[in-house]
Amino acid sequence: MARPAEYSVEVAMSNGSDNIKQALAQALVKVEAGGDIVIATSVIDNVTEPLAEAIKAAYAGVFTTQELAALSNLVFQATSDDKFYDWEMPTLVGYTCEEMQRLGEKLRALAVL
Repeated sequence: MARPAEYSVEVAMSNGSDNIKQALAQALVKVEAGGDIVIATSVIDNVTEPLAEAIKAAYAGVFTTQELAALSNLVFQATSDDKFYDWEMPTLVGYTCEEMQRLGEKLRALAVL
C-alpha cells in the first residue's frame, strides 16, 4: 500500500520516548504491510503517542520518575567524589566508576521518558 509523502516513520530521535514511538511506528507499519491491521491516519504519532505512554507507565513499574531521578543523582554524587568512590567501591558494588556513571545516565534517561 503506497503511503502519502507526509507519512514517515523516519523521525529524528532526541530521547527515550522518541525511541519508543519510533519502534512502535516501525512495528505498526510492518504489521500493516502483513495485512493484519490498517492504519487509517497519515499522522503516525496519533497512534504511537498513547501506546508509548502506556508502555512507559508499565515499564516504569516500581519506580516513579522522581525516584529514578533521585537514584541517578545519587549515582552521580557518589561517583563525583574520589574519596567516596575509592579503590574499594568497585569491589563492593561490582561496577567501576565509569560503569556506574553509565548506569546513572541510563537511570536519568528512564526518569525523563
